Amino acid sequence: MGITPHRAGVSGERGLLAGPYLDPRELGPNSPVRDLARAFLQELRDKGRSETTLPRYERFLVEFLDFIGRDGATPRVRDIDIRILKAYASHLTRRRLLAGPDIGKRAISAASKNLHLIALRGLLKFGVLIDLPVPAPEKVELAKASDPSPDARHLDAQKLERLIESFDTATDDGVRNRALLEFLAATGCRISELVRLDRERLELDDRAVARDGLRITDEVTVFGKGRRYRKVFLGSRAREWLERYLRSRKDTDPALFITSRKKGDGSYRMTVKTAQTIVAEAAKRAGLVENVSPHWLRHAAITMWAKEVNVPFAQRLAGHQSVATTSRYLGSTDAELKELYKKRFG
Repeated sequence: MGITPHRAGVSGERGLLAGPYLDPRELGPNSPVRDLARAFLQELRDKGRSETTLPRYERFLVEFLDFIGRDGATPRVRDIDIRILKAYASHLTRRRLLAGPDIGKRAISAASKNLHLIALRGLLKFGVLIDLPVPAPEKVELAKASDPSPDARHLDAQKLERLIESFDTATDDGVRNRALLEFLAATGCRISELVRLDRERLELDDRAVARDGLRITDEVTVFGKGRRYRKVFLGSRAREWLERYLRSRKDTDPALFITSRKKGDGSYRMTVKTAQTIVAEAAKRAGLVENVSPHWLRHAAITMWAKEVNVPFAQRLAGHQSVATTSRYLGSTDAELKELYKKRFG
């Protein structure tokens, strides 16, 4: 089987999730693989997988469907064999990036390849579960991927401050963007968690000090990864900028962070992509050569918590189930390591 070009944005991409209910009892060896994928995504939704995870799995499965459905073929469940799985893994190894600053310039990483293959494993596991003749999920071999270096996303205190102070706070957008970064730096939130927040979450505490009618609480409950709730906390500086931002708002939109662009549901809620652009442009103004994203601020917060208190403390604030996950976030520059070594060992 040859390597097929990836066809982004195929007409049926949304249909996997948006299509009508498909009863798994109707699936058999001659059923289209597309129907198996639809039923699998239904199963994930029924199990409560988040609305951010589902579209990602859908994208990965659509790429697999594109690969096996070349030349207009309609592959059936019985057609999935070991040779197809091997060919698809090889395709992913050679597939170029489809987005970002390095689009088309290099192949996807081993970690990204594994995300695609894990989705495929899930599809096969579901097929085995409902007694369809598909290969066992362990037949899909994952690529050997080293843990990313935490230093790759390391922002020391000086760079972080330059990033946060890069906005023109004489403008409403500048105040909003400064409040956005202050919130991320203080709470270590994922950007997906932040854009989902409503502003009433910050104004619920009657004990909070009122300023111009606003009562900004110093703790916020966010709905995070794995469909888990956790508390995050705001320092005085983050609260001050949030107060300033909310005082400048004249709208009634419930979203905490908004833009001037109206969405399909009538809301002006900021998107993840807009927040990523705000951070990337701030990094350029601050003179940072790194390709900074909102997740860098989460890395910076977790590293600071671990240094100032300890790793278990950072783990709880970050919302990690495993302390090993937290440890992978911790980075330090060679200069910081040298300073700590000299201080402790002379």
